[in-house]
Amino acid sequence: PPRLRRRSAARSSVAPTAADASRGLSRAEVDALVASKTLDELCALARETRARGPNPHVVTFSPKVFIPLTRACRDACGYCTFAKDPRSAYDVFMSVPEILAVAEAGRRAGALECLFTLGDRPESKYPEAREALTKMGFESTAAYLAHCAGAVLEKTGLLPHCNAGVVSRNELKRLREVSISQGLMLETSADRLVDDHGAAHFGCDSKRPNTRMKVIENAGALRIPFTSGILVGIGETRSERLDALFMIKDSHLRYDHVQEILVQNFRAKQDTKMKDVPEPDLDELRWTVAMARLALGSDMPIQCPPNLTPEADDARAPGEENAVSEDSRAFGWRALLDAGVSCFGGISPERVTPDHVSPERAWPNLDQLAFVTRDAGFALTPRLAAPPRFVLGREALETWVDAGVGARA
Repeated sequence: PPRLRRRSAARSSVAPTAADASRGLSRAEVDALVASKTLDELCALARETRARGPNPHVVTFSPKVFIPLTRACRDACGYCTFAKDPRSAYDVFMSVPEILAVAEAGRRAGALECLFTLGDRPESKYPEAREALTKMGFESTAAYLAHCAGAVLEKTGLLPHCNAGVVSRNELKRLREVSISQGLMLETSADRLVDDHGAAHFGCDSKRPNTRMKVIENAGALRIPFTSGILVGIGETRSERLDALFMIKDSHLRYDHVQEILVQNFRAKQDTKMKDVPEPDLDELRWTVAMARLALGSDMPIQCPPNLTPEADDARAPGEENAVSEDSRAFGWRALLDAGVSCFGGISPERVTPDHVSPERAWPNLDQLAFVTRDAGFALTPRLAAPPRFVLGREALETWVDAGVGARA
């Protein structure tokens, strides 16, 4: 694919002011830009906004291992292959020794983060999950997660990040004691995707926007560094995407706790209800990234997973996912950097663990990703599972991180 031309660093006459860049634009201001600017112009504004933020020449990633604590889930999303029905109480959860073996392999490969991802509260749906928890002596999946995260922290020194699903305030508080950060994707602002038969989240009440926003709000009140974000291409409109971004922003303005906004594009998977749904193309993802940057401002890390990046000419036949070349994805990485991306998220060094949510999408080669990033004018730099403002300095650590975790950060 043709290379993107490097852009001039000169500030355009329509660039946001320094104050606008830091705090982000209002919904009315964003809507006005959408109505009057082309995609390239929006990306230029987003790029200039990004350049006003901290570390404007750095793009981060988190060296991590990926722990799928349980694949059992009370939800059945139309695009998901992660969730699996358990066959018995003995195969619902990973054991602590299994988890520690994976974490230690990651530590030896250079990982800093242990990402726990799991199905949402499976004990509410599956008797096998309830039986497994009872046998192990835990009242809930969240309680077992806290136990496992504590073991990883103590035995390996990796810093846990917990994506525990829709959990209570008390469960968030307990997980804060054993993790450096947590996360929950808002995903969408559209209740209709839960209510409409055949929609992406049909019948999945834990996907209701207000239910998920309550978790995000509770995390802020508890001073938890928190990742959230949106999905692109699951049936939502552009306006609904903006609604979701501003719902997250409103919470962040109250608590200052959102550490990163993830903009994740839908990729169709075989053996799912949405296998034939068209995927959003690269321009749709660029538009959404630019909107996230303009809405959330220069200081907010905006992340896109590099293994999910749409190809410049996405003309592959179904089932050819593994045929994607690094050169094809590299064009997309440059385009996303050009739209305001500042983080590529978690990547498993030496591919110790796959992306268990999208295992058909291999992690990028880090040398190739670093080359593309450098060619675009940035330095690819590893980070912890929480940005510097949450962990640098005694005041930040005491505010945002439990003392037991902070001693290891």
